[in-house]
Amino acid sequence: MMKIEIRYGAVGGQGIITAGALLVDIAVEMENKFAIESPTYTAAVRGGPTKVDVIISDEPIDFPHAQAIDFFLCTDQKPYDIYKERLKDDAIVVVDSHLVRELGDTRNWKVYHVPIINETKVGAGNVVLTSVVSLALTQKMTNVISYDNMVAHIKHWAPKGSVEMNMKAIEVGMNLIK
Repeated sequence: MMKIEIRYGAVGGQGIITAGALLVDIAVEMENKFAIESPTYTAAVRGGPTKVDVIISDEPIDFPHAQAIDFFLCTDQKPYDIYKERLKDDAIVVVDSHLVRELGDTRNWKVYHVPIINETKVGAGNVVLTSVVSLALTQKMTNVISYDNMVAHIKHWAPKGSVEMNMKAIEVGMNLIK
């Protein structure tokens, strides 16, 4: 049985909830997997800590909340501090190297420090594309969805006139970790 639990953490407005929704859409609509997302955010939607947990499985999901997270991507210190719980001892952790500096006990996590927000601005041209950069990072690090399905879905999903920017965001995400 294949089952993976993914958590994204950020501050409101960084597009992480969208990344989770895109991941679930691709898993369900294009890969015939079972998937669920559980977003959490504070009353301060912009600037407050936010997270989304995604569970993807090839069998029906009995419990909709992440219990043993395999992959955690976080773009800010406060949500990292709040949402780093329930990670497996061998989890893959990707943090923004400019905004998450204090990791504490990382157990046996495989930690990657990458400038997610900065590279999204510089490489993709707009910070609103952080969701797509994060999705591409997730695809590269977990292979939970196929690259081809991700590209096809983003081409279909992207607003008219923004497909090229979104394709650039995928490229940025795929190249952040060598």
